[in-house]
Amino acid sequence: MIDRATVDKILDAVRIEEVIGDFVSLRKRGANYLGLCPFHQDKNPSMSVSSTKGIFKCFACGKAGNAVSFLMEHEHMTYVEALRYLAKKYHIEIVEKEETAEEIAHRMRYESLLVVTEYAQKFYSDVLWNTEVGKAIGLSYFHERKFSDETIRKFGLGYAASRPLTLCGKALSEGYKKEYLVDAGLCLEREGSGELYDRFFDRVMFPIHSISGRVIAFGGRTLKTDKSVAKYVNSPQSEIYDKSRSLYGIFQAKNSIAKNDKCILVEGYADVISMHQAGVTNVVASSGTSLTVEQIRLIKRFTDKVTIIYDGDAAGIKAALRGIDLVLEEGLSVKVVLLPPEDDPDTFAKSHNLIEIQEYIEENEKDFISFKSDLLLEETERDPIRRAQVIRDIVQSVSMVPDPILRNIYVEMVAEKFEQKPDAIAATVGELRRKKRALDRSRQRFHDAPQVQPPLPDEEPVPLPDEPLMQEVLPVTNSYLAVSERELSYYLVKFGEYPLYFDEDMYYGSDPHEEITVAQYIRNALADDEIVFENDLYRTIFDRYYPFAATLPPGEDCEKRQERVVRYFTTGEDQTLNEAVFGLILEEHPITVKNYEAAITPEAQLLGRTIPKSVLLYKRRITELQCNALTKRIADAQKAGETETVRKLARQLQILTKVKNKISIELKRI
Repeated sequence: MIDRATVDKILDAVRIEEVIGDFVSLRKRGANYLGLCPFHQDKNPSMSVSSTKGIFKCFACGKAGNAVSFLMEHEHMTYVEALRYLAKKYHIEIVEKEETAEEIAHRMRYESLLVVTEYAQKFYSDVLWNTEVGKAIGLSYFHERKFSDETIRKFGLGYAASRPLTLCGKALSEGYKKEYLVDAGLCLEREGSGELYDRFFDRVMFPIHSISGRVIAFGGRTLKTDKSVAKYVNSPQSEIYDKSRSLYGIFQAKNSIAKNDKCILVEGYADVISMHQAGVTNVVASSGTSLTVEQIRLIKRFTDKVTIIYDGDAAGIKAALRGIDLVLEEGLSVKVVLLPPEDDPDTFAKSHNLIEIQEYIEENEKDFISFKSDLLLEETERDPIRRAQVIRDIVQSVSMVPDPILRNIYVEMVAEKFEQKPDAIAATVGELRRKKRALDRSRQRFHDAPQVQPPLPDEEPVPLPDEPLMQEVLPVTNSYLAVSERELSYYLVKFGEYPLYFDEDMYYGSDPHEEITVAQYIRNALADDEIVFENDLYRTIFDRYYPFAATLPPGEDCEKRQERVVRYFTTGEDQTLNEAVFGLILEEHPITVKNYEAAITPEAQLLGRTIPKSVLLYKRRITELQCNALTKRIADAQKAGETETVRKLARQLQILTKVKNKISIELKRI
């Protein structure tokens, strides 16, 4: 592991215009540099690179970051790989963080497992190309499948023979340890004798690569027609291989996926290989397993557009249906292409050229609404009950979409297609999302349940109901609260270490004459009412800020401390968090409070007013939503004739209304 001091040394040495200039032609304009953005089809220079701030920003597609994030995005490097690249470029010696004995043992074991799997790939490939049995059986089979030699080498295909050409015997003779051969799933151990034997034999071999190109597992296909022999034998789960987190062909396809801004998803090894050979290189496979959330998130690193191509038979159609909701829930757009019933992606790619394949996909891919409705409505035109079930099924898929704008577009599409009122569809979608949120909240109640303001001193405390009040009106990322949470997060990452100066009665602390920072003020103000951010992203920023701030060197000026904070939040391995923080610090105007202030006044000089106002606005928003939820519950209880419940809820509403009014009075004073 690279220690933090070395990371800082690397980042201090980096000149972002030099790093990006290695990949993009930049020209000087004023204090910054301009160039064509490599992350979209840019015809006019849209990307600005600031050498003083060490960041880049595309004003067309919105991509932003620093030198590390640029390399991770453009070159598909990991965080550590990007740091090592920069260290080499600027001749900085990498100092590894001192590891514990346990960490060293785990790292060495992990690397040893990768060493034996890569050795196995070379062994199987050597048998395929350089032995009589390999050429006669394995290579002949691949040629019969119309795989070219170039394609066979590109995917590292091989052949596992029987005795005497066993992997176990060869590996042991060359000094590879028995435990790693077994734990990597390459060999099995006979009970009693302890003798090793190969897991794979008499099979053509398909190595599975990690996203960085390391061999992590294998799929072996038998060439025998005996139905008692399993068609495929696959590597078991191991420390280096988790099939639910792996996609076949991702290493070979990742650059093409990013370039085309689309991932084509198929089922099997041969489907991927034939499509690549035909020139369609942005293709991966789930390797015969049901699509998983982890696999979708792997795709999302390179694009948010997925086209699923499955066989046109019943099994292929069912597989396509199963994957749609998962893809939607992860925020990706999904289209489906069904091939003719007699074809699968392998045979289709072999019988068509690149242009024909691309045209077929373009002409036949359907959005999930059209696909589901065309498929499910074939025999329901005269059956209103089944037709309603189909509509509900499609609306269920729409409710999975996290982006509210895209979700509203889908609502309109469903309403138009089925001649329904948009309001009715939207109401059903809202109800489904509320149910899902309630389930999510019940799983993480401690973290997500909103906290209610305590009663005023002269009021009799009235216990509120056990269930969270806001779950009836708030989604997990409710925009009404997210506005304030985003603004407070903005002030944390941009001014958290700056001191605050204001009137004493605005201070939340033990000593109004003691200097307090923006971050300390925000924490104290929210802790007074036990408020926890509702939005996952902003809560992550809040939760990570304070432990890191505690490690900052004492005595540094606030600007230097804040630079360290920004660096911490924009150079980590969590790309989603990095991009979110870049979005905050690059935003020219915060969302609410700053709009009250004169634009000509330096922002740092206004913190004594804007920070307290931001906190109070946030608290007022919370109480407003709680009041709305209580009002709705009172109306429901009145309809049900529950007099006692109405009385208790009305008392709670009275208390919350007083809290809200008190906050409003404080806001007027600022």
